[in-house]
Order: sequence, then structure tokens, then C-alpha cells
Amino acid sequence: MSMLGQQAVYAPVSRLADRAYLAWATVAIAYAIAFLQRVSPQSISLSFMHDFNTDAAGVAMLASSYFWGYTLMQIPAGLLVDRYGVKRVVLVSMIASSLGSAAFALAPNLLDVFAARLIVACGDALVFTALLKLVAQSFSDDRFGVMSGISQVSGYVGGVIATTPLAAAVTGFGWRACFLFIACVGLVNLAFAKLALKSDPVPHSNATLKGVIMAARQSLSHAANWGCAMTFASHFAVVTTLSGVWGIPMVAHIFNISPAAAGTPLLAFMIGNALGSIFLGHVADRAAAALDSALIRICVLRMVLIALLLPPVAHALGFVYVTIMFAALGLVAGGTVPLVLKCVKKLYTANLIGVGASVNTTAAGIFAGASQPVIGFAMLAASQASGTDAGHNAAAIGDAGYGALIAILLFMSLPGIAGPLLMRSKLLARQSQL
Repeated sequence: MSMLGQQAVYAPVSRLADRAYLAWATVAIAYAIAFLQRVSPQSISLSFMHDFNTDAAGVAMLASSYFWGYTLMQIPAGLLVDRYGVKRVVLVSMIASSLGSAAFALAPNLLDVFAARLIVACGDALVFTALLKLVAQSFSDDRFGVMSGISQVSGYVGGVIATTPLAAAVTGFGWRACFLFIACVGLVNLAFAKLALKSDPVPHSNATLKGVIMAARQSLSHAANWGCAMTFASHFAVVTTLSGVWGIPMVAHIFNISPAAAGTPLLAFMIGNALGSIFLGHVADRAAAALDSALIRICVLRMVLIALLLPPVAHALGFVYVTIMFAALGLVAGGTVPLVLKCVKKLYTANLIGVGASVNTTAAGIFAGASQPVIGFAMLAASQASGTDAGHNAAAIGDAGYGALIAILLFMSLPGIAGPLLMRSKLLARQSQL
């Protein structure tokens, strides 16, 4: 083939590759925004309580509304992507997220806040499933693992932005202006996605929502599958509650600093999470023969790190110590997800792995959503009962309140120990079949 002919062949291939990366980038940005939305309450909680004259219960409602919307859409997410294609689902997701974010910024009361966050969450719940399918469609098998990992990290980038940068922006411009800006960024990304994403034909699938629900119900007749759901739900609810709802307010209270300054430990957490996902993921392959033991050990380690954040300990050892603890928690959290995903694949097999993912994420959303009001009321009650923490502000959360938070998180971690024990026999049986 002549040089001119080779150039004619390579040029279209290069353009296709460039478009694939550009399309991936638009959906990855949408996932980063979704992750930012999920963990943003911690950066706006103090301003939010002031503007709506509410307390920890109001912040808990803010967090809970997102978890319920996210949970509502988890089971049909995969089916929607398979039936209607990545482009249609992603565009609808971006519209819901952007409009919901704008409605949240303009909400005049707590009921409107709840509704707006519910809309945002329903849109965000579709993004990562669509992103993984796009990676599978657009990149070869030998690039799938790398691009999937980078896709997960794109979410953590949004989590990083939701810490110190968002807290500083809220201090300077107010939380309403910040979420209007986020809505505008989402709309601009929507316009790029409409151009970059290819329209894919609707596949001929016999799958129905009823069939997915029936498969999910059948899967829960096995104790091992319950154990897997318990393990992931415990991990997700504990980590998200600490890193996405109460982390910055707790650090700000303990050291009497601004939310922007208090975002540094949570920034370290998000960086640790990304590093854990990238560099500790190979541990899941090495631990394939003992996944249950590995999950129990990592859960116990997470509990120890959380316990070491108790207010008296944090007061005594200082801000740098707390930052290191959050960074270590991030590494542990990032390393947990690959272990759980390996369990999902072993327990459900490749044919039902979508059902397994739906069951796990639904259980995690329900656990996280239901626990938020309980945590909020418990923190407020503990602060008021202590007599010294609340001071002149009955809605304030003090050392006793954050001590109650740590105690509840430790209690919520216990399913992460019981779950692997329920999985043990089936995991051993699967391993013996290999």
C-alpha cells in the first residue's frame, strides 16, 4: 500500500478514536458532576442551616432525598441503557441533573429542596451505568480495564471539587450561586454531549423491567447474595455519610475553622480514594481465594480509622492527624470496591452480574437514605443532652453530637463483618469450580 493510501486509512481511524475519547469525556464530566452532587451537602450544610433556619435534621433530609432518588433509579438503570442506548439515556440524565440543580439553587423552602434533590439524584443514578456501557462499546477489550478505572476516578475528581474548592466558593459566593453555576456547566456539557455522542440503534432485547425485578427477587433467596448486599450497603452508607455529609462540619467544629479550611482532610480522603481504586485494585485479584477474609479485615480497619476520629482524640492530636486519618480512610474505601465487585461476579456469574449490581446499589441506597434522619436526630439529641455543647444555639452540633455520629457509623459497619461470613461457603464453592 502506498504512503498516501496508508494516510487515508489512518486518518479516519484516528478521527474515530478522537471522537470516542471526546464522547467519553462528556459522560465522564457528567459522572464527576453527579459525584459532586452526592457529596456536596458537607460543604454547604452550615450555610444551608442558616438560610433555612433548620438544624442537623434538615441537612439529614437534604442527604436522604438524594439517596432515595438514586435508589429509585438503580434497578431500571441498566435496562434503560440497554433498551434506549447510551446517548438518549445520558442526555435525559444531564437534563434532569442540570434542571434539578437549578431548582435546588432557587428553592424557597425545604419541601422544594427535597423535590429538587430527588430530581437530581434520579438523573445522576443513570450516569455511571451509561459510562461503563460507552466504554465497552467504544474501546477494545485490552483498553476496557484501563478506561473503566479512569472512569471511576473521574467521579472522584468531582468528589475532590466538592470539598475545599466548593466550600471556598460557597464562602465567597453563596451556595445558591454555586449550584446555579453547576447547572450551567451541566447544560454546556449537555450541548457538547449531543454533538459528540453517536446515536446508537435500539437493541432488540427481550428483557423487561418485570424480568429484572423477578431475577432480583430470586437472587435474594440465597443467603450469600444477602451477605454481598449487606457488605456493600454498609461500606457505601458509612463512607458516604462521613465523607459526603458530616465530614467538613465535624472538622470545622472540632478545630473552630471555616468550612473551606475544613475541606482539606476531605480533599485528602478523595485523593486517597482515587489512589486506592487505581493502585490497590490488584489486591482483589490476589485475594480471589479469600475474598471473605479480605473484606472482614478491611471492614475492621475502616472501623478502627473511624473510631480514631472521635472528637477527644482529634482535639488531642490535631489537624494534621485528622487529615492523615481521612487519607487512610480514602485508601481503604478505594480498595474495598474492587473486592465487592469480585464477589458480585462470583456469586451472580457473568449472566446475572447486572442484577447483582442493581441489588447491591439498591440496598446501599436504601440503607444510606433511611439512616440519615436517624443520624441527624441522634446527633442533635446528643448535643442537647450534653448541656455544654449546644451553647446558645439549640440547633448546634457539638462534641457529643459528633461522638454519636462516630458511634452510629461503627454500628452501621457491623453488616460489613456479618456479610462476608454469609458469603463464605458459596464463594468457596465457586472457587473450587475454577
